[in-house]
Amino acid sequence: MTDLFLTRGFNYFDTSHGYVNGKSEPPLKECLTSRYPREKHILTDKLSTHHFQKQEEIRPLFESQLKACGVDYFDFYLMHAQDEAIYVKYERCHAYQTAYSFKAEGKIKHFGISFHDKACVLEKILKEHPEIEVVQIQFNYADYEEPSVESRKVYEVLRCFRRRFQCKLCYPVCGRQSADANPVVENSNLT
Repeated sequence: MTDLFLTRGFNYFDTSHGYVNGKSEPPLKECLTSRYPREKHILTDKLSTHHFQKQEEIRPLFESQLKACGVDYFDFYLMHAQDEAIYVKYERCHAYQTAYSFKAEGKIKHFGISFHDKACVLEKILKEHPEIEVVQIQFNYADYEEPSVESRKVYEVLRCFRRRFQCKLCYPVCGRQSADANPVVENSNLT
């Protein structure tokens, strides 16, 4: 599957230690990074909330992610699934600042967040962390006006900050719950 994906011109791979009970990264190494030159793919990994409780646990987790993926750096490293409650934990543990240090060390090319909450929470995070370079949102056209999801409002917040970073849109048509939908990741300049 990886071979076909790459031969068809795609190169973006997204994983997280939080996926498949911590078992998603080693297969990525086996299928991708041990077989293809590093410059042939773009790799995103994430800091998942369930795998650290204090700042001192973040660096060892990050280093284990690099090792599990078989790489020296991540193209994108995201604070995973940010919502109001999770953001409070990341702030308490200085997770953003710790990730900034990984970037300064050259272990992350671009720093960002994946986001799953209301537009006002996204705006707060973006204002408090101007260093954010990329935002990955779950954007579903079917939920564009759904009050509990706020796809349109979240997108509008991103448009206000568009000159500052890239945006990655996930699941734009049918959403993650649809069994027959393929996840789509689209780079957008939000123009």
